[in-house]
Amino acid sequence: MILNRVFRDNSMRNFLACFTLVLFSSSSLWAQLKVSFVDVGQGDAIFIEFPGGKTALIDGGNSGVLIDNFLKAKGVTKIDYVALTHPHSDHYRGLKKVFENYEVDHYYDTRAENVDAAGDNNLRDLAEQEPGCTTHYPKPGDILNWDPKVTVKVFNACWQTVQMHDNDETNNCSLVIRLYYNGNGVLLTGDANSELEAEMLSHFKSGLQSNILKVGHHGSRTSTSDAFLARVRPDHAIISVGATNKYGHPHIEAINRLTNAGARIYLTTAGTQILTIPPPDKSAPGPGIPTVTTEPSVTAAPKFVPLALTLPAAAPQAGDLVSLDQLLDTVAK
Repeated sequence: MILNRVFRDNSMRNFLACFTLVLFSSSSLWAQLKVSFVDVGQGDAIFIEFPGGKTALIDGGNSGVLIDNFLKAKGVTKIDYVALTHPHSDHYRGLKKVFENYEVDHYYDTRAENVDAAGDNNLRDLAEQEPGCTTHYPKPGDILNWDPKVTVKVFNACWQTVQMHDNDETNNCSLVIRLYYNGNGVLLTGDANSELEAEMLSHFKSGLQSNILKVGHHGSRTSTSDAFLARVRPDHAIISVGATNKYGHPHIEAINRLTNAGARIYLTTAGTQILTIPPPDKSAPGPGIPTVTTEPSVTAAPKFVPLALTLPAAAPQAGDLVSLDQLLDTVAK
């Protein structure tokens, strides 16, 4: 009888120890912040997995197929927060498929009206029709309650209705968001140009510094100014771009500015770029060390072809044509 009791006690202790280990391992996995810069060709789509288990999707790229394939491969059925940075088709078009195929709890938008495109208004209609979905129009300085352990701050948003035709004006209405977790800042800039960068530098005297930067406007020459980089001070720079785009993105001038600032550059042409920030470790004080890895695209990424072979002669200048070659060399190193 005594041996039986001892055996039962030991079995219970072993069970509790194993259960605690599994619980600890599970919580450790949940406690990291994971940001996937999805390969959607020429466009933006950023999927965020928070330490507490909630998810966010910022932009959806130009095609619903690509973002849908990515989300399905991850087993996603619900997205807690969906945000559109600004109403250009390479950011909003894929989100239509998201509202069709996934449960969405919260939708974040600007009040920018691109009068040449109806797709952004259509997203607001889809959000209104989504059962239980709440639409938000954040303001600069707002803190978004997306995760109790991650500070999510808005640095730009057009929260008042404004109608526009000009692409630069629309880009500069981009929702700009910064995530801060375990000593790491992740600045997501949409298609912000240098004018908006200057406005943010003037308005916010602190808080922009981020060791991870999602480069504005796919590496356009009109984004990522020296003054902005001097304040942000990125160690890692992710450029979401299509391999054979007609715009000459990323531009050699933006590449040079990033390189001179000491940032390592990552391209979504190589596949989805996955940023992982570990949870705090009491045994190792200080900020967690972020890692960026490349995940093969769910839909095969287009093979890189030099832009000179695919664009009309009147397209980008010579500096544009070599920019992707140089960036791919940078990533390879």
